[in-house]
Amino acid sequence: MAGHRSSAQLLVALVLALALWTLQCTFLGPTTGSQKALRGAEDVAPALAAAGAAFGGTEAAHARLPEEFVIFAPIVDVLPVLPVFFFLLAFLWQASVGFR
Repeated sequence: MAGHRSSAQLLVALVLALALWTLQCTFLGPTTGSQKALRGAEDVAPALAAAGAAFGGTEAAHARLPEEFVIFAPIVDVLPVLPVFFFLLAFLWQASVGFR
């Protein structure tokens, strides 16, 4: 039974790692005129971006903020973490009332 549980946890960890790697491939950095790409990189990068967008879902739409909202970028970076804090706050509240 313990072997089955550890293999299930390993499978979940592997799926999460693959999902994070796919999400990382979704976003491409801006290219500058002084930055030279490797030969053949221009053929591979759009394919990786398309594959990452297909697996990453709607996250590709949130890659860049419009110019008028760039000043709020630090706040936007923190916003996805807020539900985790509410989840932890629920545990803190239940601990304070004795898990009734």
